[in-house]
Amino acid sequence: MRVIGLVKPCRVSAGVVYVDSMLGWLSRWLRMIGVKAVYSGSFSDEELATVDGLVVTRDRGLYSRRTGDTLLLLTDNHLHWLTAMVMVLNVKPTIGDNSLCPICGGRLIKVNSMEAVGKVPMNVVRRNPTLLKCESCGRYYWVGSHHRGIERTLNIVKELASNGGIEQSGPECLIYIQ
Repeated sequence: MRVIGLVKPCRVSAGVVYVDSMLGWLSRWLRMIGVKAVYSGSFSDEELATVDGLVVTRDRGLYSRRTGDTLLLLTDNHLHWLTAMVMVLNVKPTIGDNSLCPICGGRLIKVNSMEAVGKVPMNVVRRNPTLLKCESCGRYYWVGSHHRGIERTLNIVKELASNGGIEQSGPECLIYIQ
């Protein structure tokens, strides 16, 4: 058993997730699987100590000071970060209709690919009758060769989460994988 995180309380409330400034990679992946993740490279510990929502951090001092829902990641492994989040939030690590823009967290809508002419490569327009467009920042997304890598990552996370667990240990819970 390998402990990859600590969470307090053991049952976090659903809602907004605030991602500490050192975890930008995680915020993008959380958004892709539909989690509303707020991230800023300039969040201060003082701000994060008082926000209303789940705070995800690697900062032990912030974890100790915070009284609200908090997840402390105990590993450098990005896949373990995402696995811990999937387990704590009880969400499926899949890309689908609930996915959000990985950059800004905006809602993605299906659009005719012809709308993106001149904004994405022409071969993307030819191969994809529809694309996803972020309502907030205007970025376009499509299933391309990178999608295989995304699916591989999410499959690893699914496997890790299915063989892991959350176990009470005093006022907090240990998040572990096998």
